[in-house]
Amino acid sequence: MKTFTVAAANQQFDQVLEFASTAPVVITEEGRPTCVITTSEDYDSLMKFIHENLKREVKLGFDQLDRGEISNQTIEQIAAEAIEIHRRKSKEASNLIKKQDLT
Repeated sequence: MKTFTVAAANQQFDQVLEFASTAPVVITEEGRPTCVITTSEDYDSLMKFIHENLKREVKLGFDQLDRGEISNQTIEQIAAEAIEIHRRKSKEASNLIKKQDLT
């Protein structure tokens, strides 16, 4: 993933957008990541993935309640899991693309 500081991103915005068209770009401020620029397709995919997992977890929760069980996962934990799974899949896809570029 390409990284730009806020100042560099402001100065080279065209280049940031060019990189972001193929892979997410991290923008840092004071050495810390503050945001990520990605394509609308990737963003939509992430949101769909999060919502699908959230719906699945909600259904599981209702099923547990119906059986008299209680889920101990918070909504934040569920969302964090969904985001982590998406990150891993994105990284795997990115690595696959890099391998294909090398051949």
